Amino acid sequence: MSRRATLFVLALLSATKACAHPEIQDALDRLTTALAATPNDASLYAERGELYAQHEDWLSAEANYLRAAELAPSLPRLARARGSLALARGQVSAARGFLDHAIALAPSDPTAFILRARALARLGLTPDALADYTQAFGLLAAPSPELYLERAALFASPADALRSLADAFVRLGPVMSLQLRALDLEISLSRFDDALTRVDLLTSASERRELWLKRRGDILVSAGRQAEARATYVAAQTAIAALPAWLAASPDTVRLSTELTRLATTSP
Repeated sequence: MSRRATLFVLALLSATKACAHPEIQDALDRLTTALAATPNDASLYAERGELYAQHEDWLSAEANYLRAAELAPSLPRLARARGSLALARGQVSAARGFLDHAIALAPSDPTAFILRARALARLGLTPDALADYTQAFGLLAAPSPELYLERAALFASPADALRSLADAFVRLGPVMSLQLRALDLEISLSRFDDALTRVDLLTSASERRELWLKRRGDILVSAGRQAEARATYVAAQTAIAALPAWLAASPDTVRLSTELTRLATTSP
């Protein structure tokens, strides 16, 4: 029996494994029924492979992809799916090859560019990875914050990483995860005034002001502004005192209050 035939048989036998995931069983049943009616539909095999891949059943995914490739080797969706599977399995060079092919077949597919960017990054080809992220962002109406964070993480320079987030704020607004990353970068660059401005914005939008005031005090300490830091720690304690009794008495808040007392009295 050929390798491809063996894989396909094993994939069919793995149906019992899929049954352990009730959330996918209906979709698998639908695809299996559709394939019984149209057994040469490559797109259905590709779709079923993607479903298996989402649940990390790599063997079943590969078997379905191989069958799809036999039927329609130029199916754009298939090349992308095989690239995604290879990347998930740590086969980075193979993933790049599949994704190169996927992009050649469908040059307006942002997902293929994102997947190739990840492969290129893992291969150490950072400039090429950055170019692919930029291309994908141009094709997406609203890239996710996580994608912007992925791209920012590729920059060796914190200043470049911070600049890379500028487009994210323009397109997505003040998303918390992006704000936190930008804040960390500003602090690492000793851009304390910028960091304080960002913390003030986060404080004004938060119901838990004491947490951000504590962060503000920490930044002031890093900036060598100890007197202002102590005053900010006291302000955080005042914010805690204004909380509902049940919240002020929670273990996390009590620990924070104790830490603020220490900082307000021992900061140089």
